[in-house]
Amino acid sequence: MGSTTLDVASIADYSSYMKNLSCCHLSFALAAPERLAVETALSQSLQQHTAEEVEETILQSIPYSGFPAAVEALGWLRERFPTASSQRPTSSARTTGLFDSVYGTARERVLESLRKRHPDLETWIEQFAYRTVMDSSWLDAAQIESLAVASLIGQGRMSPLHSHLRGALRTGVKASELKELLDSLEPLAHPEVLEASRELLRQLTLKDQPDH
Repeated sequence: MGSTTLDVASIADYSSYMKNLSCCHLSFALAAPERLAVETALSQSLQQHTAEEVEETILQSIPYSGFPAAVEALGWLRERFPTASSQRPTSSARTTGLFDSVYGTARERVLESLRKRHPDLETWIEQFAYRTVMDSSWLDAAQIESLAVASLIGQGRMSPLHSHLRGALRTGVKASELKELLDSLEPLAHPEVLEASRELLRQLTLKDQPDH
């Protein structure tokens, strides 16, 4: 597979990952390598996407899976594509205000909850995870949230998963697409985690339905 320079067309084409889910599976693997080998998920992603697209998926995993997983995966990617461009778009092409998009009117309540846990947690999450990492991405909010959902299922973190399932719906991911994502993880995810994830999605979907 050859590498291409990141351009507007490739940004638009990246939305196809929701059809084959390979990048969501890579996000899952970075969070749960004991359930899906990262190198396997990396190879599968590269069958569907350019090196630049896979690279962006790995970078967006950092707030969830940490630097060690990203450093290792980016090393493997660079070994395969030593000349791939690492150029990222200018600010005009980036996602902005993702924190507000994900949490909506609950924004201040979420920040207060973080402050209660530790005074620095609010700043680290809002300033680094969202503004530095996610707001610098050329992916849209729905794509970033889909990757987050896959990662949190891999970790079995149900409380943040609930928030990010809601965030995915708020940012434009359809409930049917999230169901497709969960179904695709059935051979990989812990059964109890997957069952609980489906129940969370069911509750959120019912909550969003208008009364009859």
